[in-house]
This record gives sequence, C-alpha cells and structure tokens, in this order.
Amino acid sequence: MEAGGDSGTALVVARYACPVGVVFSSTMRLPFSFFLFLVIPGVFAAAQQQPQTQPAPQTQPANSEADMARLNKTATATIQWDKSTTAGAKAEVQSVEKKQADGRPLIQYRLKITGAPHNKLYSLMAWPIMFSEPATIMEGLAIAADGTVGCPPDSNRSCAKQFKGAELKLTYTPITGEIFRHALISEDKQTRIFFSIVPFPIIEHDKSCSLEAVRLSPRFELALIHGRGFTPGDQLSMHTESYQETHDSLPKADPAGEFWAVLTPFVMARTRGKTEVTVQGQSCAPKLAFDWGTE
Repeated sequence: MEAGGDSGTALVVARYACPVGVVFSSTMRLPFSFFLFLVIPGVFAAAQQQPQTQPAPQTQPANSEADMARLNKTATATIQWDKSTTAGAKAEVQSVEKKQADGRPLIQYRLKITGAPHNKLYSLMAWPIMFSEPATIMEGLAIAADGTVGCPPDSNRSCAKQFKGAELKLTYTPITGEIFRHALISEDKQTRIFFSIVPFPIIEHDKSCSLEAVRLSPRFELALIHGRGFTPGDQLSMHTESYQETHDSLPKADPAGEFWAVLTPFVMARTRGKTEVTVQGQSCAPKLAFDWGTE
C-alpha cells in the first residue's frame, strides 16, 4: 500500500503487485469533435493556454514508478477538480433528456450557474477519461440572467459552430462509473467554475455510509473509491480483492466523514475481472464490486 494526497484529503493508493496496463482506446465521448487548444495539466493551471493541438490518448502501460506517479496525479487532480471553483460560484448540472440511441444510453444535460459574473465570456473545458490532460473545446459562451449557459446570437467565436443563439447542452453516451470533468473559465481567467458528472454511478450504501467507484480510464485500469458518511476522524479498515490478490489498508475519514482511495485493479495474466471493496467503520461497513477490463 502507498499513501498520498494533500493534507486536506484522506487518500489511499492501492497498487497491485503486477504491471498495470493503462490503455486509453475507447471512442471519445464528447458532445463536440473539435479541440481549440490545450491547457496545462493540473487543476490550478487549468486556464493557461497551450498550442492548438489535440491531446494524445494515454497508451503506455503503467509499469514503472513514473507511471504510478502519473496515475496518482490524475486521481488527485480529479479529487480536487470541483473544489477548484472560484469562491461563491457554483454549477448545477440538470438532466434534460435520457434515451437510447443505437442501443446505447444517450443523456443530455444543461447548466445553471450561480455566483459568477454575467458580463464575461467563458471557455468550456473537458477532460475525458481516455486523455491525460484537460482541453478547451469551445470559446465565447455567456451566462444568461437565469444562470443558463449559451452562445450569444451575434457571436463569431467557436461556440457559434453548434450553439449560436442557443443554450449549451452537454450530451453523453456514458458507461457505468464514467466521470465527465468540465470547467467554465472566463476569458480574463478570474472566474473558474469546475464541475463533474457521473451519469451512471457505481455506489452502495450501508446505514449512513456509502462507497462509490469512479472510472478514471476506459477499462477501469484506474479507479477512485470515494467513501462518505463515516464518523469524522474514524480510523477505517479497507479490504480490496481481485481474484486471489488481496490488499488491506487503514484510511482515515476526514472532518467531513469522507475518504478517497486510488486503485489499479488489474492483476497478472488477467485481462478482465472483478474487484470487491469493503470498508469497516465504527457504525457501518459498506461494500461494492466493479468489473474491470470491460467498457
């Protein structure tokens, strides 16, 4: 077991004994097909622009300490993502439509923003799970008086290609546990609104406690486990098992009764399987299971 994370987050990293193959090979599930420019990786540098190049998918197996450091960086940035919003601002993600398309779920959302200036233009960032860095995918968006986000009717910015004079709608074909990370960044970089969506969460409850598994790569090569509802400061006992390979750790609930754990569940000589996670606290013992090696 390895521990990491910032001082304000209870974070445990569980590394299995075999090399972990992280292959970002699934089709990109973004509502837009164009990338305008890259941003520097990491949450707090998210508003800085890079050359106009599409980011390369992660394709190398995680078989070194450097790879593990990269995975841990991705996990930590995801944990901090929503927390990086400018003080007072907030994004509410509202479901608009759910349907099936070609045998797959299709879910559409709209945004309602509070606590952010309406006299600025914003860029929309996205960080899909098969890419190592977030990227800006649309410019020129505005926040209306009712908090909705859209593209002004007289805009000549990139948002006009799909949403000129219309409200922004985010549409996904998600898989279980998949997280969609986004941010609205004002052009002057003074207002930043980070938000994330997990349309089909993998979550289990026991009494007041819950465990959630968040997919950070297409085949669950990298996973986040998020525990909530535990007694603040409680010394927990976490047990994970994939096939006959088991690991035990002692995460501690933070003052909000939460903890995070990073898992790389693949095991030697296996291309797919199931990981079971159990966490024992003072008053609850939630457990969950998720399949890896599948999309």
